[in-house]
Amino acid sequence: MTKFVSVLPAAVAIVALATLASAGVVVEEQQIVGQPNGKQVTRMRTVMIEGDKQKSIIDDGKRTVITDLGKGTMTMLDDRRKTYVEIPFPPKQAGTGASSPTIGFKKTGGHDKILGYSCDEYSGAGMVGANSVSMSGCFSDSAPGADDYRNFQREMAEKAKGTPVANMAQIPPGVPLRLTITTTMGNVPATGMSPEMANKLNQMLAHRQFVTNTRVAKITPKSLSADLFQVPPGYQKQQSLPKFGAAGGGAPMPPPAEHKVPE
Repeated sequence: MTKFVSVLPAAVAIVALATLASAGVVVEEQQIVGQPNGKQVTRMRTVMIEGDKQKSIIDDGKRTVITDLGKGTMTMLDDRRKTYVEIPFPPKQAGTGASSPTIGFKKTGGHDKILGYSCDEYSGAGMVGANSVSMSGCFSDSAPGADDYRNFQREMAEKAKGTPVANMAQIPPGVPLRLTITTTMGNVPATGMSPEMANKLNQMLAHRQFVTNTRVAKITPKSLSADLFQVPPGYQKQQSLPKFGAAGGGAPMPPPAEHKVPE
């Protein structure tokens, strides 16, 4: 269980930043991940929400995350290998060395219009583990599913109370139509390796930066069947988690925390 909890921030981030309704909606997004070597990776993400369930499909089916708040589970699927791992959501206790994120959002006073929907600008900065994170985005309370989105977030926050991911379930109100996350890598703890190896790894990762730009391309309200939120037939259950958040060499998307929104 310690191993599972230690990687939850990357997985929970998909829930916290991609949830866009609970009455039935399909959201198509484009992500551009800037890597330290100067290259960029472009990938698509489709988010489907119905009631208290969410399914996030990344890279045209290469990775899928299903969150079921009613069951209290988060299921991560490797669609290429036809395998999956199911873990409880929220976790009951933190793993060794786990720490809560310390990111808080605030309004900047700026506004924008994306896909015809007005949105308010927010920014935030802080730490996720050893990594330094800065975030900026535009959140709309008039886009389809905004009201149901808030209901989903409220239920997720209620379930996460008193757990290591309590702050991850809190984000600014409204649909994130545009989001930029800059992650600067920090030191890796020497757990499971010699001090020499840890030092070499930290020297290699020092100040490496990943910038992820996400923009919603299309929002379609529609009713979604329960079958879409089930593990497909033929998938084999595994005991270790897949490596989420690293497709194309990108860094895991950090979760927001400490919902502080001054009016």
